[in-house]
Amino acid sequence: MNEALYHFYYQFHTHQHYFLCHDILEELWKSKPNFSKKDAIVSLILFSTAMYHYRRHNKLGALKSFKKALYTFNHAKDKETLGLKVNEFNLLIQKQIEKVKYNQEFQPIQLPIKPYVEKEIIHSYPSYEYMSQINNDDMIVHHHRLRDRSDVIAARKEALKNKRKKS
Repeated sequence: MNEALYHFYYQFHTHQHYFLCHDILEELWKSKPNFSKKDAIVSLILFSTAMYHYRRHNKLGALKSFKKALYTFNHAKDKETLGLKVNEFNLLIQKQIEKVKYNQEFQPIQLPIKPYVEKEIIHSYPSYEYMSQINNDDMIVHHHRLRDRSDVIAARKEALKNKRKKS
């Protein structure tokens, strides 16, 4: 889990690639045999989704995702597995909810990572750093619309074709 989590924190802070962050942790989460929506990791998945929506000015989507992230985090029993300062992350989510409610502009944020985790991230990703300027790269900001989805589309066509054969 650690390597995927480090990759998540690297992408979150250095590139602000929130969509990729969601994908990184969702893949990790679903690879677990008994994964549950109550797992603490889901709060980070939802938080990165909220940041993606917030930067794209989808305040309703951001607010909904931040609230779900807060609820999930508060009810998770495995919070310590995230390498975060628990109380600070809880407050950070609440602060993000307030910012969206009061129509404050999006700003990148720094997650409250524990120092020993940050050292491991730097070891794995020497270029790791928190970028305070907003990354406006279209391929990152609008990733869900601009990414290559040819494999997904082909798989859906194949599934439809197989379904029609069975009918």
